[in-house]
Amino acid sequence: MSTRKRHHDLHVYLDDQEYALLQKLCDKMKRNQSFVIRCLIAMAELIEAPPADFKAFTVELRRVGTNLNQLVAKANSVSFIDREECAAVLDEHRKLERKIASYFKSRKGKRIWQ
Repeated sequence: MSTRKRHHDLHVYLDDQEYALLQKLCDKMKRNQSFVIRCLIAMAELIEAPPADFKAFTVELRRVGTNLNQLVAKANSVSFIDREECAAVLDEHRKLERKIASYFKSRKGKRIWQ
């Protein structure tokens, strides 16, 4: 007995340009052809998989968050804020924020099927 949820096998003929576009969508989404075609049929919004440097953004963001947390804990325990240390952590945060914003601005308005 089959455990598949989908029982209808579909064969589609594509020309070279259509096939290349389908492959491009699959590569960008990091999904297989079947999934992409089902999304297109359902008129779902196709979302590109995050790039490799996205993981680096999240690691760096966690590091800055940890630094901020330690700074606040220290300030709370001794009732004193080290202005230089605070300025350094805020500067790191602003740099990371600009880096992330520039990445997403460069992708704004671009659809992966264009």
